[in-house]
Amino acid sequence: MTGEPMPHYRPVYVFSSEVPTREVLLQVIKAGSAAPYPYPEPVDKTDIRKFFAFRTSTPVCDKLEMILKRSVSTTLDELISFFGWRAYSPEGPGNYIQMLKNFESSGIPAFRSAPFILLITEERRFPPVEQESLAFAVSHLWQAATSLNLGIHLIPGISYLSRRSEFFSLVRLPPGKYAVAGVAIGYPHEELQENEPEPAPEPVVTWL
Repeated sequence: MTGEPMPHYRPVYVFSSEVPTREVLLQVIKAGSAAPYPYPEPVDKTDIRKFFAFRTSTPVCDKLEMILKRSVSTTLDELISFFGWRAYSPEGPGNYIQMLKNFESSGIPAFRSAPFILLITEERRFPPVEQESLAFAVSHLWQAATSLNLGIHLIPGISYLSRRSEFFSLVRLPPGKYAVAGVAIGYPHEELQENEPEPAPEPVVTWL
């Protein structure tokens, strides 16, 4: 069976000033909501997966960024304490630590470049499959966003929100019960829209 190759869903980091409508974003959210759940399939899906759309440059989104920056600061201390001098060795997480330090001092760029921050929470269950489930949801909404000519990228460190009680107070969920994923979303900057999409890289496959 042959067909057209899948498009390359490259991340977009520079956005247009055009703001997607709620109707357009709702189509993306519905695609993420329809993503399958890993085993075991929950009987009642009402409270398992939730979506939160934050409009940037608003007080509530500014508060979200401050909570995320505090999460980043805590994680930085933990990483440096755990790795010690090895943090900046070739095998250590030096580049990642530096990125988190930039977030801590200058803020998270997505909160200034994208018109919306879209968060997904997934209830923790047994066995612990919430991260796989969130990956399914992000993959589905990414495909939907691309089909609607939207750009999207993952926000590094957003999963640390799952450890912050003030985040759960902000979104009115019980603390400690949900894992978190998130993306920045909006229309790509006009110059990006004029560029030819890059070809998808060849996968590394071992046939056994």
